[in-house]
Amino acid sequence: MISKALTLGQIKNSLETKIFTFKNPSELESKYLQRETSIKQTIDFCIGQIMDLGQSPGLDKLTKRQRIKSKKCVENLSKYIKELISELERNTIINHFEKIENGKNRFVPGGNQIFEVDYTFLMSNSFHTAITTEILWAPRVTVKQAIEISRGTLDLNDLGRHLPELIKEIKNDILPYLKQSDINKDFYESIKEAIDCFSKKHYRGCNLILIITIEGMVRKLSNYLSSFHELGPDFSDQQFLSFNSLLRNVKWKKDFQIDTSTFQLLIGQSSTLKERRKNIQNYADDFQIIDLNTRLDFLKGRFKDDRDLILHGSSIDYNKEWNLFLNFSALVETKEVCLYYEKKYGS
Repeated sequence: MISKALTLGQIKNSLETKIFTFKNPSELESKYLQRETSIKQTIDFCIGQIMDLGQSPGLDKLTKRQRIKSKKCVENLSKYIKELISELERNTIINHFEKIENGKNRFVPGGNQIFEVDYTFLMSNSFHTAITTEILWAPRVTVKQAIEISRGTLDLNDLGRHLPELIKEIKNDILPYLKQSDINKDFYESIKEAIDCFSKKHYRGCNLILIITIEGMVRKLSNYLSSFHELGPDFSDQQFLSFNSLLRNVKWKKDFQIDTSTFQLLIGQSSTLKERRKNIQNYADDFQIIDLNTRLDFLKGRFKDDRDLILHGSSIDYNKEWNLFLNFSALVETKEVCLYYEKKYGS
């Protein structure tokens, strides 16, 4: 693991060692200094994010999933730090600007910049994004909201501004789908009732119906897929009473095609900008083939934690716009997965 090999001494030395010490720098030499400073500032920012992951601000205890994700984020950030340290070489910095001068970087996105921070990577691996919210999979989260989430500065109820769009989509798209779906038509009335609760501002009732319906839809989908995934005739809800075990402990086939950018928003960005561009240059596929467990990963994060607390009576404060945004977004994504499989295996 990179995090075990990378030492604090290496990081400290990279931050404290001055590469360029010009008294009266020229325009080009000023750029050298700016690149050196920017790289060091980004390393320092990564260290701050690692400290947040270690301290878990605002949480008394991490779930097993959160501990695993936290370690993964630390590993990812350590990899990025190591990559940045390798850029803190005199000749490497000078060579960067020689390539710009010679036009060798003109076809590389960001290649003509003094330094390009990998904001997507940093946002994805922040404590507030990866551990406390896990919401970047929701398509309606804006870039501004994503940045503020990663910094822990967003009032999550600000996500409620997207509710009118979500309700419109559910009325115009999801309800018609449910009405004609072979596997999910039984949930049509439930979602109608959830919309009715929402319109009457009965938000707790709305959220309860949504989380129960989403689990029901996933269980119906699982039973539908049992024969196509060769799970045997004894596959049933009774075998997997835990929603988590239903997703994790079944040997689902890898049969869901998803574009790579959506996939990374779903599970978190683990490739740095340098690695992502290398993959593009090597003509890597722009899609992934994943299984049902991975595609529904968003239901095992904040959604699952909230669901467990609510259904076990440990939380009564689930009538906020944030809860509604989370659950309506999860419904939209669950419907997309169900529709994908109905088209894939339906007659």
